[in-house]
Amino acid sequence: MHIRVVCPEQSVYEGEAAFVALPSTDGELGVLPNHASEICTVKMGYVRVCDQKMGEVSRRFAITGGYAEITQDEVIVLARRAQSMGAVDISEVQAQLQGFEDALSKLSEDDARRSYIYNEIAWCKLLLSQ
Repeated sequence: MHIRVVCPEQSVYEGEAAFVALPSTDGELGVLPNHASEICTVKMGYVRVCDQKMGEVSRRFAITGGYAEITQDEVIVLARRAQSMGAVDISEVQAQLQGFEDALSKLSEDDARRSYIYNEIAWCKLLLSQ
């Protein structure tokens, strides 16, 4: 089956897969070829792609919330944010995390920017928890 992982900025991945695991809001969802058609919401987590057979993960993608459309022969993940875990620069993400944590410590408790920084910290931690 065909899989596409896209976010507003770019197409992160497009290729063939034997099995895909999605972090749906109802729990992890496994997709094999000829799966029943459905649209589901996805939450922050990892999309795991098995190129050859189920159980042998070939690629992992960190994503934030969005949607997935599943048809008999295709999975399209539309995420607000997505990145291949193979392309993560650990030291760069650690530096970003430190910067966000420093910025958070300087904000007052009622500062509206805290929400944005919390989301960035969560994203950095997701990328670091390989």
